[in-house]
Amino acid sequence: MKRFFYFSMMAIAMMMFACSTSSSTPSDALLEYVDLLKAGKYEQFVEGMAFKEGLTQEQIQEQKAMWTSLLQEKGAKEYEKLGGLKGIEITSEEISEDGNSAVIKFKQTFGDGTTKDGSQAMVKRDGKWLMDINK
Repeated sequence: MKRFFYFSMMAIAMMMFACSTSSSTPSDALLEYVDLLKAGKYEQFVEGMAFKEGLTQEQIQEQKAMWTSLLQEKGAKEYEKLGGLKGIEITSEEISEDGNSAVIKFKQTFGDGTTKDGSQAMVKRDGKWLMDINK
């Protein structure tokens, strides 16, 4: 009975997490990922990356560990030099005709007042928008 209760609670928690992080648009998803990055939740941020299809689970886990480490060691220092990431403004969203990929253009604002324009390719996998790091 305890096991059933435990697994039921886990299932409910997982469904709540999935519902709270699923975004209807690629821009919404990107903004959620940026919030994770700003909060220093690098492992969760990396979960929003779409890795090359055809990789084994082991290869994906290795890449996730590499990205997490890179963000912790180098990315955090770069943002710190700029006074932290204060915000991001979506300037455009172009979704492909098939609805499975998109390009988001944005402007980042840093704590020191500087801004930087950028773009991020997004891909929809299993109904979820992910950052396409292969482009």
